[in-house]
Amino acid sequence: MIFRDIGMATASLVGSLETKLAAVRSAGFSQVMIAAADVVSHPGGTAAGVRAVRASGLEVTGVEALRDFEGVERQLHAYKVDVAKAMLEICADVGGRLLLVEASTSKHASADPATVARDLGKLAVLAVPLGIRVAYKGQPWSRTARDFRQAADIVLRANVPNLGVAVDAFDVLASGVPLDDLDILDPDQTFLVQV
Repeated sequence: MIFRDIGMATASLVGSLETKLAAVRSAGFSQVMIAAADVVSHPGGTAAGVRAVRASGLEVTGVEALRDFEGVERQLHAYKVDVAKAMLEICADVGGRLLLVEASTSKHASADPATVARDLGKLAVLAVPLGIRVAYKGQPWSRTARDFRQAADIVLRANVPNLGVAVDAFDVLASGVPLDDLDILDPDQTFLVQV
């Protein structure tokens, strides 16, 4: 069976990057979401990890997950911007067009929506030259966006065309948000749905 519109994430599998990619392909999937850690921790180095992804023949839906990026200050912000730039480069190198950002759980992160929107807008602008979209995912245990409704509000505040929302079925169920609330999402700004 071939699942053309559905992919699998390497983060949900065990083994080497090559083993994970082979498992995705043999399961009938044609698309894969790449965990950045799988690429950068490749025993042959990042370039070898990129080559493995490219050689797999799988379409890369994106790279996951940038964590604890938004709402932090000073040196921590500068460090997170450097991490984000590296992840955007990996995303481009493996042929991905989407970077998944998980809402911050850092105790250092501000929960101020304007600050969070500013930081995510900055990230989205950094992604523009690479042709990458940024999908922001709320999480029930986050300090900045506890569900997709708050994530959508922040994305709207940022008002950057390549910034959208990611909806994860687990997070929707864990947050207790009524499924009817999914109707508030703008299809043009919902970049990723995970089940």
